[in-house]
Amino acid sequence: MVYVYTGDGKGKTTAAIGAGIRAIGAGKKVLMVQFLKVKELTSEYKIIQSLDGFDIESFGRAGFYVPKEYLDKNPEAKKYGVKPLSDIDYKFACDGIDFVYSKAKDEIYNLIILDEICVALSFGLIDTEVVLNLLSRYRDNIHFILTGRNCPEEILDTADLITEMKDVKHYFRKGIKAVKGIDF
Repeated sequence: MVYVYTGDGKGKTTAAIGAGIRAIGAGKKVLMVQFLKVKELTSEYKIIQSLDGFDIESFGRAGFYVPKEYLDKNPEAKKYGVKPLSDIDYKFACDGIDFVYSKAKDEIYNLIILDEICVALSFGLIDTEVVLNLLSRYRDNIHFILTGRNCPEEILDTADLITEMKDVKHYFRKGIKAVKGIDF
């Protein structure tokens, strides 16, 4: 099955981790691959690394990066520390998807979580066809959860379940920064 947790609201990664914990509770093996993140900088890494049967890898760098065109249209984002993507982000994304393919072909995992893959796809860091190929090739033997905002329509079309997190109210708009242990 292919599950997608998308939308502009919080909770996509948290929902995926919850599903992963449920899976290991049932004796399944889980791999979480994070795109655009550094595992050691996320609070969830500390607990996931201690869980037997729940592996985690990340392919990103510290900070928050977006396409240069976005920053050109939204210069106020720079005051929040947002920086433009560079060639290293493309390399990390390619390395990440190559890593997922190498693990999927071994079929030792029952669930593979592709955290923030939808963002990587919407930024053009990975070609959507590459992910669609992965899903069609391995979905009969492995469950996949894809997270992130702006999920491409082609991915949504192939999904078995789509949950959209909706931002109704967020403290960020009041100028309150992300809270360690809650937001990251």
